[in-house]
Amino acid sequence: MAQFIAFDKNTEVVGLGLLSCIAAFPEHARPHIEQLMAENNLTNITPDKWFKAQDWLNAFKAFSTSYGSNTLFHIGVAVFEGFIFPPNVSDLESALKLIAQAYREHHRNGRIGYIELRSFDAKAKKAVMEYCNPYPCNFERGIVTACVRKYKPQDDHFVDVQLDKDKPSRLDGAESSFYIITWG
Repeated sequence: MAQFIAFDKNTEVVGLGLLSCIAAFPEHARPHIEQLMAENNLTNITPDKWFKAQDWLNAFKAFSTSYGSNTLFHIGVAVFEGFIFPPNVSDLESALKLIAQAYREHHRNGRIGYIELRSFDAKAKKAVMEYCNPYPCNFERGIVTACVRKYKPQDDHFVDVQLDKDKPSRLDGAESSFYIITWG
C-alpha cells in the first residue's frame, strides 16, 4: 500500500495527533496549514475528537507537496518530542515499543495498520522497526530518530535511522517499511 492511502475507509485518527503535527510547524506557516486542513474536512480540532484518517492523510500529502520531505522528517521529530512518556520508560527498547502502543491509541476502526519493534540488540547497538501504516516514511523516520536520540545510552553519541533499502517499502508501494536503527 502506498503512502497517504488509508488501509480502511472507516479508520479514524484522534485530534490529539493532528494538533501535535500542527504545533510542529513554525507559527508563520500555521495559517496555510490550517487552510490545507480545512480543504480536507479537518476543522474544529480538539484533542479528543476523531477524524477520518483519509482526510488527515490527504492533508498530510498536501503538507508534503507544499513543504517537502525534510519538513515531514522534522514534523516527526517534533511530534515525538511532544509525546508524554510514562516515567517507567527509561531505556531505548521500551521507548521504541511505546511508539507502537501510541500509534494504536491514536487510531481506531477498521484496519489501522501497526508499528512493531522487530528486533533489538543492545550489545550490537542495532534495532529494526516495521511500520505498516499509511504515513510517509520521512515522517516516521523523524519519530524514530527523535526516540533514539532521547533514549540511547548516555555514553553513546551516534544515531542513525535508515529505511532498509534491501526490502520493499511503502515508497515502492509495499504495505510496510522497515527501519534499521543503529547507535554508538
